[in-house]
Amino acid sequence: MNKKDKVGTTAGVIGSSENYADNVILGASRGHGFAAEKANHMKDVMFGKDAKIVGGDNAKNGADRFVNGVNIQTKYCNSGSKCISECFDKGSFRYWNSDGSPMQIEVPSDQYDSAVQAMENRIQKGQVAGVTDSRLAKDIVRKGAFTYEQVRNIAKFGTIEGLTYDAVNGIKLAGTAMGVSAAVSFAVSLWGGEGFEKALESSCYVGLKVGGVAWASSIITAQLGRTGVEQSLRGTTDWVVKQMGPKAAAWIAKGLRSGNSIYGAAAMNHVSKLLRGNIVTGVVTTLVISSTDFVHMFQGRCSGAQLFKNIASTASGVAGGTGGWMAGAAGGAALGSAIPIIGTAAGGIIGGLFGAFAGGSAANAAASTVLDGLIEDDAKEMLAIVEKVFGKLATDYMLNEKEAEAAIDEFKSIDVPDFLRDMYAASGRKSFAKAKLKPIIENIIEKRKVITLPTVEQLTQKTGQVIEKLAIAA
Repeated sequence: MNKKDKVGTTAGVIGSSENYADNVILGASRGHGFAAEKANHMKDVMFGKDAKIVGGDNAKNGADRFVNGVNIQTKYCNSGSKCISECFDKGSFRYWNSDGSPMQIEVPSDQYDSAVQAMENRIQKGQVAGVTDSRLAKDIVRKGAFTYEQVRNIAKFGTIEGLTYDAVNGIKLAGTAMGVSAAVSFAVSLWGGEGFEKALESSCYVGLKVGGVAWASSIITAQLGRTGVEQSLRGTTDWVVKQMGPKAAAWIAKGLRSGNSIYGAAAMNHVSKLLRGNIVTGVVTTLVISSTDFVHMFQGRCSGAQLFKNIASTASGVAGGTGGWMAGAAGGAALGSAIPIIGTAAGGIIGGLFGAFAGGSAANAAASTVLDGLIEDDAKEMLAIVEKVFGKLATDYMLNEKEAEAAIDEFKSIDVPDFLRDMYAASGRKSFAKAKLKPIIENIIEKRKVITLPTVEQLTQKTGQVIEKLAIAA
């Protein structure tokens, strides 16, 4: 992965991991109930409604969804009468709004009429306090957007309904990955001396590429969450989180989770699910990115050894970027909460971006060292360390070719042999090299011009032109 792709790909992996954690419950024995909530919520959001899923607070007799100011309890059972009977406890209706009015009960679209009839019967029996007119049953019972069988299929692996749900759900995730990579690409291109139009076009190509990888990976990952993969990994991730302890888990959860802060067992369970999502998403993303390498091997254009090396390098970059994002997001959120202007959410995003750069670069460098390591004499060994440290810093600071050349020229102006001898004698050779190179690079990047990102309209228009070019070329 190059530096233009790295952050967007990492954002896609993190998004897919969170999506995995949120939707893995669909594979549970009663997962179709949660599928009903999520599918109806997604449809409301797509149609521009102010919709939220609020059932996660586990409040007794609380709402599952909140749409345009209306509390909704979703009931998807195998019959309309069963849906309604689930709303009663010992013959009394149990879902009420704070003003004393009954909540709306959302039922499968194909069971609406029978559910209304069942509610009418309950009202006539005096089981809905304060409601005596059975015609009001139609105001209490809400017709869901999906049938009972449709939501059952959404909760299953490999069904058309489930794939469609995951595909639509992955669009937002892919858009985030696309936007992050496009922004980074745009800035790097301008710093490299390209004009506005060329930089904008280049950023659209990169965004489409990374967004496509994120979208495909999110679908496959979400589908795997409905299989035995989830259970097979649970013991391992639970053990890892247990070693972290509740405080560390709460710290990580705060940086990676939207909504109210969670602590204790809830935080540990959430982080464990995120780790399982990271494992599955990392493997899937690596395979999606490496698909062209597999094609080349089958075409005889690269060896099996080269394929292994490429996959190992890609995997290390994905894993390192993901780990860096998680650590950076958690740390950024903690910093953001202490600085009101930044805020927890913004701090998490900023920390995640820096973490993805640093983590991915470090992991790629480590993989290269393992795969390409050679025994060399002292001077060459020191120069190799300088080269790797410089490469990491160049990636972290997103140096273009001219900036890199300027930094190298300035480094060459010193007494290099004497520097290498001092470096060899130092206890921390990488730190010694970094202490020399970092000020040189920082002095160069201070001369960069401030970047103003393109507007949404400009980006949308240019993306359309890029897609037209790709369609003509195809």
